[in-house]
Amino acid sequence: MDSVTAIVVTRGDVDMQPVLDSLPVEWEVLVWDNGEKACYREPPPNRYWNGADLSVYGRYAAIEYASHDLIYVQDDDVIVSDPQAIVDAWLRYSEVVENDDPNDDPCEHVVANMPEEFRPHYPDSALVGFGACFHRSLPETVFDRWRLAGADNWVDAPTFRRCCDVVLTTLAPRVLVDVPKENREMASDPNRMWKQPGHVSERATVLNLARSVRDA
Repeated sequence: MDSVTAIVVTRGDVDMQPVLDSLPVEWEVLVWDNGEKACYREPPPNRYWNGADLSVYGRYAAIEYASHDLIYVQDDDVIVSDPQAIVDAWLRYSEVVENDDPNDDPCEHVVANMPEEFRPHYPDSALVGFGACFHRSLPETVFDRWRLAGADNWVDAPTFRRCCDVVLTTLAPRVLVDVPKENREMASDPNRMWKQPGHVSERATVLNLARSVRDA
């Protein structure tokens, strides 16, 4: 299936080619480069758009430039063995939802690649950096719900930009898959977000706020 746009967000300080080479050649690929403050399309002929340093939220900001409805995302420090398998899981689940009840929206869920060892630590949210798939409309729907609930008044904008994955995967139905992946050599570098002081507590704060919105 070629109607997929893959989006990878990066600081611009790593070699992106191994990630680009791991994605299906039929897919459109967008890179949101926080270092260059730009979004660009791969492979050539490239197209560039002016952007900003939006941290993790760059992967959602890039949807504006995507040509397709199905969006695949992953981090720049991981190689996913079979990205298409994650997209296929999204398509299968959408078909099940539609067949069970035509009144349900088959585009409301996110499929996240979560190895079993991570799942006990994320009982009601998910990681999307190991590969995830969703309909392009989902983030806007979820983040609008977050804003309408007044959540933007509870944390500052930089916190939301860093932890927006938590909001998405707490407020949207999740489907978890386990597709083998391999961390790249820089995945544990000191500048990685998960290594930053305060990251765990910041994520916990946003998770609790997202739970409040979800359960309201």
